[in-house]
Amino acid sequence: MRAVRLIGPEQVRVDEAPDPRLESETDAIVRVTHTAICGADLLPYHGMTPGFEAGTILGHEFVGVVADVGDAVRGLEPGTRVVNTSMTSDGTCDHCRAGRPTQCRTRALFGYSGVYPRLDGGQADLVRVPRADRTLWPLPPAVTNEDAVFVADILPTAFAALQRAAVAPGDVVTVLGCGPVGLMAVLCAVRAARQVIAVDGIERRRELAAELGALAVAPSEAETTVAEAAGSLGADAVIEASGSQAALAAALTLVRPQGTVAVIGAHFEPDFPLDNGRMFDKEITLSFTIGNPGRDRERLLAMIADGKLQPARVVSDVLSLEQAAEAYRAFAGREATKVVLTTGS
Repeated sequence: MRAVRLIGPEQVRVDEAPDPRLESETDAIVRVTHTAICGADLLPYHGMTPGFEAGTILGHEFVGVVADVGDAVRGLEPGTRVVNTSMTSDGTCDHCRAGRPTQCRTRALFGYSGVYPRLDGGQADLVRVPRADRTLWPLPPAVTNEDAVFVADILPTAFAALQRAAVAPGDVVTVLGCGPVGLMAVLCAVRAARQVIAVDGIERRRELAAELGALAVAPSEAETTVAEAAGSLGADAVIEASGSQAALAAALTLVRPQGTVAVIGAHFEPDFPLDNGRMFDKEITLSFTIGNPGRDRERLLAMIADGKLQPARVVSDVLSLEQAAEAYRAFAGREATKVVLTTGS
């Protein structure tokens, strides 16, 4: 089969690889049709993931058709069209039993190694899916592959951020960073809040945010715009989707007293200078989330099927799997907003 491997920092290559096989009776093999590049894929791409193993097959967002299942798999059979959950969980550990599957003690992230146990991903013709009953979900006929691939990770992540921020109909919500996950936050927030202000330094991303229903502004305009929308109080909720230290610092200034900053941008700084005095004085709630696709995918897919959410609107490029190296360069260089790779299956 063909597989997209990370050979070294910023070195992506499409190789021939052995077809995966069932290793457990709870496994499934999926023939991938569509797979997306996520912002989290850029961390190992840029050499920022400790212990990442050269040769790991990338990709934690994929849609495909079940090709084979282990004897213990229930509810799935060959020919079923499915979307994955980006992170695996066993369902039996203390975190899973308490409803925290993304903190599962045996969790693994497709397309990652080093910080998680190695699990080859879905940017390939075929992928082995552990614990298939929990990790895969059948797709409604009305949901396209391009829309469904968002349900693997970034749409549930954005949805969870709004839940963590307890966004209400009268609220002003500010989204900092209009990359793919930030645009998913905009997509969800415009259905829940009174006003959504999207902030990004790239004009095309602001245009997309505006098309989704937000008031889109450059970073230099954010403070004034939020003050005008919220009567100088500050935003009721700020969704920090950039992953930059500057955005996180700005979020603490833009949120109102007793407001919530919900972080979905990836942060790994061990020494971020958190302004404790500001947070204490304003009684700010600061939360981080990586989403919970297993919990939210069914209702998100129902909203897509009903036409209430159209995540594929933010796809900028659809390329073949063979063009993966070009796709990574464009995505890393912010020339592409969201890239979907197709296998031709």
